[in-house]
Amino acid sequence: MIMPNTGSSGRLIESDAFVHDGHLKVFNHHVYEYRKGLRHLALQTLPRAYGCWVMKRLDGLRVDYLVYPAGKEHINVFLGDRDCLEIVRLIGKFDLSRYTPQEDFILGIMLGYGRQQQFSRFLALFAQRRQEDADDSYRPGLSSHEPLCARKESPK
Repeated sequence: MIMPNTGSSGRLIESDAFVHDGHLKVFNHHVYEYRKGLRHLALQTLPRAYGCWVMKRLDGLRVDYLVYPAGKEHINVFLGDRDCLEIVRLIGKFDLSRYTPQEDFILGIMLGYGRQQQFSRFLALFAQRRQEDADDSYRPGLSSHEPLCARKESPK
């Protein structure tokens, strides 16, 4: 469920203004970048113990977010634009390692990773998935992922 940005008064408690903990410094930096418009979506994995504090902080700042479990001891906190959060919600997988190459690509682009980096990552994940599928069952003939024809590079 996307937690709406309808928080309390929207004012920070003085003790929340500066945090010495490394996890929360990074979290505060993600919030800063989002509020300045430098990113549309941020993701941070945190120990579960930070969950209440993080949700209270985001409610107070009126920032939309999703919190998913990440194993037994951690949570994944997504914060940002409602459209991005809705896409993450629609993908519907808590475990990021279960994302398809396409879902991983979409998430990477929304998180602001470099496009070329995402292109290369997608191709590598897709090849890995194809190999895993081939190992599971050999199916001779044309793969559904191969075009019927493609322009061949001319020899130089």
